[in-house]
Amino acid sequence: MTIGVVGLGRLGICAALVFAKAGFEVVGIDINEERIKSIKNRERFFEPDVNNYLEKYNDRLKVSTDYKLLKDVSTVIVIPNTPSLPDGFFDVASVKNIVKRVDSINKKALVVVSSNINIGTIDSLSVIHKRIVYNPEFVAQGSIIRGFENPKFVVIGAYTEKDAEENANIWRKVHTKPIYFVEPTEAEIIKLSLNVSYTLGITFANVIGEACEKFSADSNKILDIIYQDRRNYKQGLGFMGPCFPRDTKCFAAFCLENAVGSGYRFASLLDELNQYTVERWIRKIKSMETKRIGILGIAYKPNVPYIDESQALKIAQSLLSDGYEVYIYDSLAMENAKRMLTGNVHFCSTVEECVGKVDVVFIGTSNYSNTKIEKTVVNPWK
Repeated sequence: MTIGVVGLGRLGICAALVFAKAGFEVVGIDINEERIKSIKNRERFFEPDVNNYLEKYNDRLKVSTDYKLLKDVSTVIVIPNTPSLPDGFFDVASVKNIVKRVDSINKKALVVVSSNINIGTIDSLSVIHKRIVYNPEFVAQGSIIRGFENPKFVVIGAYTEKDAEENANIWRKVHTKPIYFVEPTEAEIIKLSLNVSYTLGITFANVIGEACEKFSADSNKILDIIYQDRRNYKQGLGFMGPCFPRDTKCFAAFCLENAVGSGYRFASLLDELNQYTVERWIRKIKSMETKRIGILGIAYKPNVPYIDESQALKIAQSLLSDGYEVYIYDSLAMENAKRMLTGNVHFCSTVEECVGKVDVVFIGTSNYSNTKIEKTVVNPWK
């Protein structure tokens, strides 16, 4: 099997060499003639393992500027640089041009885009070339080859299982790590948001570092202990209850008092985003153009009677103040909610009663998320 790799920059040359090591015949294409010469002449590369792999697996790697060499390859990896534009988006013009050229030469090839791209790019490229997938790389400079050969996982965004499997079979000759099949847009979101999650972690670590400086505390020791309890949250409403909101406000107050600028800004932003979550779902409910709303779950979390900082409760209060008729069911928390809600509010004895009285049902706690409802449902948990 022959694989084409278009774009032999820092990532592309590493990918090509990894595939050559795995036993594939590889055709590497780059429009930069100097780059091709440097590879052919074995000029020194600073990325670890590249020079060694070039010596070992050169017999299975052919490099050129001639796209016609891709005429008979089965899969083409597209991995050029995509620089950032002034507005923040990636410049995907090179990716688009490559896909066009590959399509003009080899319409049957599976085109695998691996560069950083914008969300929605693959959908636009699928108009140019039918068989196209997004297989983002998750590697870091200084360990690119190791990252390709020993990833935590592989993500393949494909329109068909056939194309996903063909792409996956290449990686199965490289390693045995998990491979996830998703939609192309989902793969684009995964690639972009994973790095954003890392920036969040870096920012948090630096916030703790600045706070620790004020008391000569060991930030590394503190962070190591904090990292023992990492929680994988799913989407839904914001943070609620007797702890998270109060602790966030207390942390902001502490940082303000002690001139921990990053901490105050960070905690204030979290509080602002948490309030935005309430506002977002209120707008969603109001967009349904009905004044009869049911709410299943009014507690701050499932299986408790407590309503401390409950966002479902805040949403109910907002709707009632705006003249909505609200029907509520919660198996445990309704008695506490009765003391907090006034206006045209009705507390129901069953889920069925609540659903039967309204036009739209809002899912306030996740334990009602899978309830079968033959009405319009607004569900933050899905």
